[in-house]
Amino acid sequence: MPMTNKLSFRGNREIWSLPKTAYLSSDRFSAGSVLKSYDWAAEMKKQERCVISGFHSKLEKDVFDLLLLGKQPIIMALARSMYEKTPPNLKPHIDAGRLLVVSQFEPGSNRVTRDLAYLRNQFVIDNSIEVVYAHIYEGGMLEQLKVRDEVLVRVLDRE
Repeated sequence: MPMTNKLSFRGNREIWSLPKTAYLSSDRFSAGSVLKSYDWAAEMKKQERCVISGFHSKLEKDVFDLLLLGKQPIIMALARSMYEKTPPNLKPHIDAGRLLVVSQFEPGSNRVTRDLAYLRNQFVIDNSIEVVYAHIYEGGMLEQLKVRDEVLVRVLDRE
């Protein structure tokens, strides 16, 4: 895998030192997990808790859009190398100091693959004090991830 020992950051690096709540959702999810995720995102905005995710799946992207309406810090972990140029939709939030983009992958790993997504998701969990799964289904990638014993785990919806 094209991982590096050095993390790449874009944005307010102070955010990295905050306690982080991971949010993960597979591409396959239930209608119930959508509503529960939206409610959860509203609560994170209210509490101004730092949320980390890849914000890659459809539901993760929706939650990201909801979180951007708040004031809390957000960390986007990429399943690829750091962007050469910041995407225009992220720039205002990075400039405002509330969005940090991080990558653990070497330059040139520009294509997201299932393996890189798995490594990214494990990285997100490894750097969190709490993990929130929108939906878990039997045999899915999220079910295979390892969580440390001291990390709080919540599942909003399960198959």
